[in-house]
Amino acid sequence: MLSKLKQRAALLSKTLAPDGGGGFSETWATIGSVWIEIVPLSANERFSADALQTRIRHRLRLRARSDVVTGMRLATADRTFAIRAVLAADAASPLMTLLVEELP
Repeated sequence: MLSKLKQRAALLSKTLAPDGGGGFSETWATIGSVWIEIVPLSANERFSADALQTRIRHRLRLRARSDVVTGMRLATADRTFAIRAVLAADAASPLMTLLVEELP
């Protein structure tokens, strides 16, 4: 089962820093490196505001961690995924499942 985790990814967490003008700037900090399996689920396109928008969804599996939450990101060498859902796993399972959306 663990042999399917063949792609390396950085686990990213959002940090906000004051921008000096009363607002905040958003950055993404790496909090860990994980091995993942990517399984494509669906893709759809729609035309909105004179632009074509594509949404590609995947299921990712990785070793179970307690610090992964919705809103974080995973980044490989050439792709970035927004974590949309963390699915509850069996306590005995060494893996966890994430539902993600690929970012442009």
